[in-house]
Amino acid sequence: MSQKIQPSKQGIHAPFGRRSGEEIRSAILDHLHTAAEQTGAGLTAQQIGAAFGIHPTTARFHLERLVEQGEAVRQTRDRKGRSAGRGRPSVIYSPISTNHAGEDMISSLCLALETACPDADSRGRAALKAGQVWGRTLARQSGANAEKNVSSSMSQTLLSTLATLGFAPVMAEPDSSSLFLTACPFLDSVNAHPIICTIHLGMVQGIVEGSSKAARNKRARVSLEPLSSPKGCFLKAAKADNQAKRRAKQ
Repeated sequence: MSQKIQPSKQGIHAPFGRRSGEEIRSAILDHLHTAAEQTGAGLTAQQIGAAFGIHPTTARFHLERLVEQGEAVRQTRDRKGRSAGRGRPSVIYSPISTNHAGEDMISSLCLALETACPDADSRGRAALKAGQVWGRTLARQSGANAEKNVSSSMSQTLLSTLATLGFAPVMAEPDSSSLFLTACPFLDSVNAHPIICTIHLGMVQGIVEGSSKAARNKRARVSLEPLSSPKGCFLKAAKADNQAKRRAKQ
């Protein structure tokens, strides 16, 4: 990790005045990673500006460059933390994980499951359960409010966690429980180990379950369609009660 540049009340000219743009962005990216590790959430340009003593416009310029370089992802949310629809939205920036050790770990887990489980059904069940345990752990680490509903969880805990892991989630529609995963940090291993997608499905189920008491009570259902769109994988979380109502109307 690059050397930290300490925040300064004097603004960008001290100490940033003698730093290149890449060095500034490296320091900001380090700060995004630290925030993600500690809180499970991204930061706004205003928060970055306050942390480093620079103008929010300058911070936003560097954050947008990080997005262009594939090192951060941008998410738009309303004041309640949901995917922004009406009103004045806030733009949250989260780092994209480049943890190759994590990819090696997932590949090793897949190999262990494939070796230990003799048939596809048992491998699938084991992979789903492993993912659920992983997801619940991620939800606890995020410090999510257990009283929030599925929609709030999707726009806060789930989006932030998936962005931090490197999936670059994008809401399919404003205030929707559906989203596209436009990147995959484990894509290179998917062909060799297709059950990675099952682990990811379980992970999302675990995040929703672990971050939302309402989701547990209403049995939120999660579906994942790997690489089903030019945009990437399609992910959807919905309350079972709502699904039953829609089926009854059909």
